[in-house]
Amino acid sequence: MILESSLKGVWTVLDRIFGMCTPEEAFSGKKPDVAHFMIFSSSMYCHVNKDARKNLEPTTELSIFVGYTDTPHNYQVYLPSHRMTMVRRDVKFNEEKAMR
Repeated sequence: MILESSLKGVWTVLDRIFGMCTPEEAFSGKKPDVAHFMIFSSSMYCHVNKDARKNLEPTTELSIFVGYTDTPHNYQVYLPSHRMTMVRRDVKFNEEKAMR
C-alpha cells in the first residue's frame, strides 16, 4: 500500500514534468512503438526440440508468458508440466484466449 502510493506520487511528478507524454517521447519527439508488447500471463506454445521428444509426442507444450529477457527474441516462460521457468525462443502466443 505504501509502495503503491509512493509510486503513484512519482508518476504524478513525472507526468507534470513531461506534460502527458513518455520520457522517450519528450526526448525524441516521437511516440515509442509498443506493438511488440505481449499480454502478461497469456498462454503460449513452446516448441520442443527433436532431441527432447520421442516419436509421436507433441512438438509443442503449453506454457505461460512471464516476461522478457535481456537478449532479443527470447521470452521467460513458466512451464506448468515441469513447474519451472525457462527461457525460450521459439514460441507462439495465444493472446485471444487471454483476453476472454
